[in-house]
Amino acid sequence: MDEDLTGLACQKLKINEHFRGIRGDDPSLAMAALNQQEWLVSARFEYNQLRVKIPFLHHGSAGWEVYFLYGGHLPKEDEAFSYMLNNWVLEKLGISVAQFYIIHLNPDYIRGKELDPQALFLISDRFYNDSGNPARKVADAIEKQKTEVQLLLDQMDQLLDQGEPESVKTNRCTRRNKCVYYERCFAAEKELDADSILTLVSSQYKNQMAAEGRLKLQDADYDRLEGTRQQFAQIKAAQNGGCYLDYFGLKTWFEGTLEYPYCFLDFEWETYAVPPYEGMRSYQVLPFQYSLHILEADGTLIHREFIGVHDCRKDFVEKLLNDLPSRGSVIAYNAEGAEKIRLQELAARFPDRAKPLMKIHARMVDLAFPFQAGLFYDTRMRGYYSLKTLLPLFDENLTYQKLDIHQGMDAVVQWRNLDQNNTETDHQAIRDHLLQYCGLDTYSMLIVMEGLKKKLIKWEAKHQLKEAASAA
Repeated sequence: MDEDLTGLACQKLKINEHFRGIRGDDPSLAMAALNQQEWLVSARFEYNQLRVKIPFLHHGSAGWEVYFLYGGHLPKEDEAFSYMLNNWVLEKLGISVAQFYIIHLNPDYIRGKELDPQALFLISDRFYNDSGNPARKVADAIEKQKTEVQLLLDQMDQLLDQGEPESVKTNRCTRRNKCVYYERCFAAEKELDADSILTLVSSQYKNQMAAEGRLKLQDADYDRLEGTRQQFAQIKAAQNGGCYLDYFGLKTWFEGTLEYPYCFLDFEWETYAVPPYEGMRSYQVLPFQYSLHILEADGTLIHREFIGVHDCRKDFVEKLLNDLPSRGSVIAYNAEGAEKIRLQELAARFPDRAKPLMKIHARMVDLAFPFQAGLFYDTRMRGYYSLKTLLPLFDENLTYQKLDIHQGMDAVVQWRNLDQNNTETDHQAIRDHLLQYCGLDTYSMLIVMEGLKKKLIKWEAKHQLKEAASAA
């Protein structure tokens, strides 16, 4: 993506003759080009072992201008520290920058039949705030971020001469999204007991409680709980021997939400920074596959599926409308953040199909709800709620690990080979693997749904026996 964006940005900036750096370049090449070219693209510079790549360096009438290439829509001031490091290297090399700009993708650009690089990008000398409005100047933000860079480099050198420091867990490790290095720092947690206090979700104090010796969920200090339904379900499950079921809540969800036939639906899609087809924006997704399992009230099970290449959205929509029954619940896992959004996007793209697509949207039920609402919890989930986590709770023999494709990103990578007609890959094998993966997603939903039903039936039978015993 980086190379594609760089080439398109060159067109936006109307760059013709220029020096073009490549990975592994000796920094002397860029230094020599300073006196030979008006434009330097992807130039590598280095000072005291700090190596940087300057996307675009231009010798303007008032001095050197830097254009930072941002692969998203509206760059925030979070980028300023890395920009400051770039500028520090340039300053140390005697390159004084008169003006800083950011060239970034235009969120309002909609592609026509041909891609228009002039409309695809915007150029700004400011960052943007959370409302999408221009904020602090890039030059001012860089100035604000200035620090003792050489001291940082010296400290980094010292760290390299030391052993790996002890991992210290703080709330920052899991704030918003779990740190990408979390598993490496705390590998021992993979062996945690299922009822460990460290599996408590959305907890600010679980590490503190663990340090005090409160090692199990059932040992939690109630005064330091956030009081979410998920936490309640976790603690009750630990107290009940590993499983908690909110019978009345789950039964109400089944009876008040679901209607046969149950239509289990899962989409796979690709996301493009640069819109490849007419009518698309940058970072708009393109659904290329779905799996659909239809379960009738009498137990009849039907499977339908679709996979396409290139701009297959129209065929995707037509087959989906043809495959889905006109009645019944359309069930997806995490539907609110995935399939429902995709349906809205497809409805906007194909106005003549908007009405039936939005009818599907209205029938959708999110299978994640019973778990997110704390209606069911098994300590073997260890604080995780993904479909892959739930599946072995209800069928130990079904697993994604036996498939050639294990996860969604693998599916996208393989589909790219299919879409780009990669001659080095077996297209039929890729299609088969993609169909197996997506098919297991919808079949897993069916297994989880039926598993929850069995839990309800088991609960009812158990309490009927208790009532009968009491009556006797």
